[in-house]
Amino acid sequence: MAETISAAMLLRLVRLLELRGEPVEPLLTATGIARPTLESEGARVNYDAADRLVEMAAAKLGAAELGLELALTRIDESYGAPGLLLLTAPTFRRGLERAFAFQRLWGDGERFRLNAAAADAVVSFRHPGSSDLARAVLAECALVEVLEGVRALVDRDASPRLVELEHEPLGDFSALAAHFGIEPHFAAPENRITLPAGLVDRPLHGLRELLSHAFERQAARALSLLPQRASIADRVRPLVAGEAGVVRTLGDVAGALHMSPRTLQRRLRSEATSFDALLDDARRALAQQLTAQGLSNQEVSFRLGFQDASALVRARRRWHE
Repeated sequence: MAETISAAMLLRLVRLLELRGEPVEPLLTATGIARPTLESEGARVNYDAADRLVEMAAAKLGAAELGLELALTRIDESYGAPGLLLLTAPTFRRGLERAFAFQRLWGDGERFRLNAAAADAVVSFRHPGSSDLARAVLAECALVEVLEGVRALVDRDASPRLVELEHEPLGDFSALAAHFGIEPHFAAPENRITLPAGLVDRPLHGLRELLSHAFERQAARALSLLPQRASIADRVRPLVAGEAGVVRTLGDVAGALHMSPRTLQRRLRSEATSFDALLDDARRALAQQLTAQGLSNQEVSFRLGFQDASALVRARRRWHE
């Protein structure tokens, strides 16, 4: 069975391409990746297709800073449960241990590894795909992400002791070095970032706010997957006509929707309409229907809630202006 990566991880690459103004659909078509697949809950993509998308993104955006830019491109769906395990750990080191235990949720294979024997936290990464370029870009992305986690949860000015990358430079790496705060070592035995023990063993901070945002995003995503409810205007329209073509009042309709007339008016304003506008639309449609049935102007006026037939005549003039 082919190894796969979480489709949510590729959504970040799609987001970056879109932010840079690049057409995404032709690239997805060329890789055989369907946009709905990327956006489906729990979907996965095989590594070969993922690597091709990375290669095409590098051709469009340049490879030198692609890993850095990808790491800094945020979307809500990337990390899921392992990310929450990291957030709720007592220290960053312990958080990495917990998150890496479930890393297959991100991608098949042991891509991340934490050296448990070292006093400092040494995080290694290797992308199991077959593309040298994709492995290099994603290695830079992964090590930047680890540092970004430390900066978000422990110390915003944190710097690593050492950054090592297996590949040769992909171009001008000055931006990457500036972000790390040190110059990476290229052509190293493996991709790894070394973080001081005094940094990763400190308690995490700001957890209440981070968790609040994380759970709010999860709730919003879950809500977005529910069937769409009709707008207030759509719910009002069938109620306005009432029974037997007798137009209902604002109070009648508000009561049927279990809200006050003031609340109903406010919610309709938020949809750029009003009860009077919907009432007028309903009267116009009902007037045509009742007249076609042969009812007199007096009867139609009564059914529409007008005071007399002359009010109906004036309304008809306005409707046909």
